[in-house]
Amino acid sequence: MSFFLSSLKQSGHLDKIHMTICIVGSRKIVNEDDYASKGWHLFAPNLTILGFDADKEACNLANAEIEARQVNWAESHIPLALWNSIGKQTLYVTRYPGCSSLYQPNESYMQRFNGYIDLIQLDRTIEVETTTLDTFCQSEKIKEIDFIHLDVQGGELSVLEGASEILDKSILAVYSEVEFTDIYVNQPLFGDLDIYLRNQDFTLFDLIVSTGRAVRTTSPIVSPNRPGSLVWADALYLRDLIRPNLNTHLQTPERILKLACIADVMDYTDYALELLEYLTLNYGNDSNYNFADNIIESLAQVPELVKQGIENLPIVNRLRDYASSNNIYLRDAKTKIKGNKNRISRAANLTNKSERDAPTKPSVCKFLKFRDEIYKCTDYLHRNGYASHNLVCKDWDIAHIIFDLSDGNLLDMGSSDSYILKNAVLKNVQGEKYGIDLQPPDVPLEEVKYMIGDLMDTKLPDSYFTNITCLSVIEHEVDFQKFATEVSRLLSENGKLYVTFDYWTPKLKPDFKLYDKLWNPLDENDTKNLIGECKNCGLNLVEPVDWSLGDAVIKPGYFSPGANISYTFGMLVFQKN
Repeated sequence: MSFFLSSLKQSGHLDKIHMTICIVGSRKIVNEDDYASKGWHLFAPNLTILGFDADKEACNLANAEIEARQVNWAESHIPLALWNSIGKQTLYVTRYPGCSSLYQPNESYMQRFNGYIDLIQLDRTIEVETTTLDTFCQSEKIKEIDFIHLDVQGGELSVLEGASEILDKSILAVYSEVEFTDIYVNQPLFGDLDIYLRNQDFTLFDLIVSTGRAVRTTSPIVSPNRPGSLVWADALYLRDLIRPNLNTHLQTPERILKLACIADVMDYTDYALELLEYLTLNYGNDSNYNFADNIIESLAQVPELVKQGIENLPIVNRLRDYASSNNIYLRDAKTKIKGNKNRISRAANLTNKSERDAPTKPSVCKFLKFRDEIYKCTDYLHRNGYASHNLVCKDWDIAHIIFDLSDGNLLDMGSSDSYILKNAVLKNVQGEKYGIDLQPPDVPLEEVKYMIGDLMDTKLPDSYFTNITCLSVIEHEVDFQKFATEVSRLLSENGKLYVTFDYWTPKLKPDFKLYDKLWNPLDENDTKNLIGECKNCGLNLVEPVDWSLGDAVIKPGYFSPGANISYTFGMLVFQKN
């Protein structure tokens, strides 16, 4: 979540730059693929987003969605397979379309790891025309790209090799999926891409590991400290345009400002601040590059800094000569806090905080009807300092639950990558926190006790939990009767069960597995059966179900795991009484 951009937007500084983003592999699978929902919309209308994907249907869906939203920036998705050469290549289409690649899936190797073979199993091959990003930019007279996001299943280095000209000319940041083992046959690995980008004067800022670990299929045990080997991650590379003795045509005030904005929207606040201070101290006599007031105003939104005294911070003293004479934060920093709640630090004390800008309590027994609901939920999470899900569509589940979640012992069923537990910690929910899953957590939290086991037979004590959450799990071979019986045993009197699930009526019957389990999205009959089993165990709905449906929000090109499968999410909340 950006720290300085809102202030820069309000002061008009963002109106003086144009940001161009390139997404290679623009099928919307992960949160970062939908750049508007991650804060980049603040650059609009001076924002251009170019998406590329070999899947023409995915591009058509993305373009239709952009047109329907009537956005105020330029965004288009182009059905091209980008590579390091112009010609024909074999595209290996996998059972899960998002894992398709111009490299052959390494099935014999990846079947040794849990959860991968069902995703990368080869479905068919097709021949596609490839071109290079440099060729496209030349033909379309595109002179600059500022930020490039690569997610092409092992082909990231090849795409960069085909973009060497535009990379040298203008690109300031590269966000790329990288692999550490051969998911695909003879693919380049992280080390190859790292050497290439370091030779282009990029600096590795971060490796983001979310679900990129794998456990051997033959092992019945997993270390809680080393939960499987590292398979893939996302790598962020930024240029360092203020490095001493740097000799590059990119070292201009405008590009340093763009780099600061990119660092800020990617949540690297310290680097953004360093760059904005550098611009102010070196170019601040030009009002276009004087950011003293923006920096001081933004810092004044952090309660801890206000307590210390904004005027006493070393950085503020360095910028004092460039600040406005009527800067209210220097004149009366301890009492004058002009609140922009979007920029309150997560490090701030969230104990007993009221939900900022919280809406009236929403209904919780219903179905996701329209995509706009997801955007509103993502915005709610960001505004209140919570973590948005890696799959942005799941923010709908999380926002509703975290809004309602009360103090008391909490159990999350299906916790290998639990954003409920993360956000319960951020909300400072009081009580012990447990997670149970068949796999260890991707990134364990110190505040959580994790168990590897069956959610229908947890071995945990009776009446121990005030809240139990179960997000998108019951559609994966969970027996409703056993589930309801176990939950009822675990919940204390008046305790709540929050359950969400994949849903569509008429019934969907996918023919593949997810997470090594059969995937069985619920329909109306299934949902009523679940409600009935819960009622038999003393778990009653907190409100009547709103059975009305809208769009099949989850669809090919927008988080659906199947090429022809569209559905939505359902949510139910029960109370034991």
